[in-house]
Amino acid sequence: MKRIFAAAAVFLLAAALVPALLPKIIESSAPVCAVFSPSVRNFCETVKGSGSFSYSDECDITCALPVVIERLLVEEGDSISVGDTVAVVDRKASAEFIENVGRKNLLGFSATDLQSAAALIPEKITANCSGRVISVCKSGSAVQSGTAIVTVSQGEEIGITAAVSELDIAKIELGQDVMFTPAAYLDEVFFGKVTGIASAAHSQYNGAVLETVVDMRITPNVPDKRFKSGLSADVSVILSDEKEIITLPYSAIEQDEQGEYVYVYENGMAVRRNILTGEEFSDSTEIRSGVSREDEIFADPKAVAGKKYIRVEGVKC
Repeated sequence: MKRIFAAAAVFLLAAALVPALLPKIIESSAPVCAVFSPSVRNFCETVKGSGSFSYSDECDITCALPVVIERLLVEEGDSISVGDTVAVVDRKASAEFIENVGRKNLLGFSATDLQSAAALIPEKITANCSGRVISVCKSGSAVQSGTAIVTVSQGEEIGITAAVSELDIAKIELGQDVMFTPAAYLDEVFFGKVTGIASAAHSQYNGAVLETVVDMRITPNVPDKRFKSGLSADVSVILSDEKEIITLPYSAIEQDEQGEYVYVYENGMAVRRNILTGEEFSDSTEIRSGVSREDEIFADPKAVAGKKYIRVEGVKC
């Protein structure tokens, strides 16, 4: 009988203690999840493009045939007029160059073809425009047909011709402010304005993708001797005033058939919140709706998905 009473007492004691201990048992087994607050950053909307410096009016002096330049008769800084001789052609080397070009392009050149081509090779290259010489090829260099032998500037104003995607060109207007960074001076940001927009689009490769673009002309606000024709530059056309936006790291965002979402710590629970994202950055993305800067966001949404009990740790950033 004493054993029965002792067992009953133990059972009653356990029955009394289990409800009191259950929350602690559940809490100790629940996953620990970190929370943080969205970041706030200053941002202005821009349209990005890339291009290169050039003078306002440039003219390339070329040859319709591939040629080898024996010697140049002009140098950078010279002033030339239409009809001036700018280079002497090595006709024999040019004939060999044309034959080699034909072989590389799997074109058969007979002796008659070669003689015909050789007969068309000019002895000299003359200028078809006037202005100041800003670049020349090297004496002895082989130049493909249509490639600049001499480039002439017909104006003194240097600026950037940059290509913008056809998807963004409707946002571009004359007079808009522009930030640009020449590839030669990556640590510096310069400013200018949009002063021209091409009337026609063209196609160019962006990596391996062929896209349709429109060229725009950018004039620097302050002339700089470091700006040289041919230097490449990245440009950002400023579309709006600077404003504050909130951002979240990509790791805190999930997506399903309903769209993008995060988990918010709300009244002691993990609550799903659908969001609308905007601008993308290297480490985060803009949150346009669904989250405020006061919310606490779970850092790992997969860790809390479907969990009823969660332990939270973390501080507001």
